[in-house]
Amino acid sequence: MFFTDISYVVHPVGRITPNGITLLGTAFFINKPGLLATAAHVVDNNDNGLVIIMNKVNSIQDYQDTSDTQVNCIPAKIKEINPLYDVCLLEIPQKTQSTFTLSSTDSVHVGENISLFGYPHCDHGRMVLTQQNTSVGANILIDSSRIKAKNIVLNIQSRPGQSGSPIVIPESRSIAAMLIGSYAPAGTHGGISIGGIDPQTLHQTTHAISATYIKEMTE
Repeated sequence: MFFTDISYVVHPVGRITPNGITLLGTAFFINKPGLLATAAHVVDNNDNGLVIIMNKVNSIQDYQDTSDTQVNCIPAKIKEINPLYDVCLLEIPQKTQSTFTLSSTDSVHVGENISLFGYPHCDHGRMVLTQQNTSVGANILIDSSRIKAKNIVLNIQSRPGQSGSPIVIPESRSIAAMLIGSYAPAGTHGGISIGGIDPQTLHQTTHAISATYIKEMTE
């Protein structure tokens, strides 16, 4: 399915620094005016200098010029964070909102095809809105402080910058989940890092948290 209007929904999150804007990850507008969702670890509980960057294309079908480093950004503030689920709501002054609805991981099945949209490699300054299609590999519950959260496993290898990407069900144009990151085996701290990447995360098992927790924060 062609999501020509997704460039109005999904945007990079960045932070203004003395050396310019550092790209942090992905955020997306939800169906509430002026609110976006992202992964809490993307913003690190700090909205100092936080911005939402506007895409330069009107459609994801357009060519995106990687040599154009000029950006138009909007200041953003943290409205609410749920650290148990790694979910953050951001607020901007404009009353923009998404036409995509929030659903949950209950609405997808193992083996079902989904689409995700984000900015892989934006930690290296690459701002390219990218669609990737994959399937759901498993439904899982992840224990966080004795609270079990609904997640799905995606059969794809995620990259830095994709945290906060919406997981879209093509047929219903609904957002079922939000990408959190690749599975990392417990007790691996102090291991090696290659180019800032833990080799143990280089696999096709990426976790996404149910969008039901985003929805709960807006009610």
